Amino acid sequence: MKLKCLVIDDEPLAVNVVKKFIDRVPFLELLDSTCNALEGLEMLRTTAVDLLFLDIEMPDMSGVDLLRQLMETEGNENNIPMVVFTTAYEQYAVEGFELEVLDYLLKPIPFERFLKTANKAFAQRELRESSQKPLPNVDGFIFVKSDYQVKKIVLDDILYIEGLKDYVKIYTKNGMLLSRQNLKGILSKLPSQKFIRIHKSYVVAFEKVDAFQKSGLYINEQRLPIGEYYRDTILKLIGMI
Repeated sequence: MKLKCLVIDDEPLAVNVVKKFIDRVPFLELLDSTCNALEGLEMLRTTAVDLLFLDIEMPDMSGVDLLRQLMETEGNENNIPMVVFTTAYEQYAVEGFELEVLDYLLKPIPFERFLKTANKAFAQRELRESSQKPLPNVDGFIFVKSDYQVKKIVLDDILYIEGLKDYVKIYTKNGMLLSRQNLKGILSKLPSQKFIRIHKSYVVAFEKVDAFQKSGLYINEQRLPIGEYYRDTILKLIGMI
């Protein structure tokens, strides 16, 4: 499947260069281009784009401000395309790093450098798609993706799991792993008789709990909150109500 590209740059000549480069790469497809930043922002809000080539120095709105507005509007990184800043000014590299853009191309852009960026985008898309595919689970342990590896976690080693938007932190007796998935997804892999959700952000291994309170519980001296929605269910389980 091709990566769908959008080019936003106030210089028509620069737009044409990137468009010609896109045409030369078999796995890239040009959706549209514009020399108007505001028009480009509207395109991004209404059209599914995989890869955005974005100029920084533009009269109506800088590329940095455009990207920040898009991120604030979408509120979900999965809806934000991969972004490549294209600019003649090196001083914007820091902003690119802070906004986690895919790459930073300095004008005039050589095709070899453009191709390297395109290959990087293709590899990133492959990684993103593979991370969304479920892994097989076997009694006694699960597999999770972490640090570009597929790791086996023994269920008896898990203490608790913390949800952070599109990531989870899995705390085990051997340390912590960070995995790109949501709390609901990881909970679906775990046996319900051993793991229980206590809060919108926490799942615990029930047998690892050392002490309970009405508003929280303790695992290895770590206090975790009990959400109001889950409180009655948990208190009934332990016979407090």
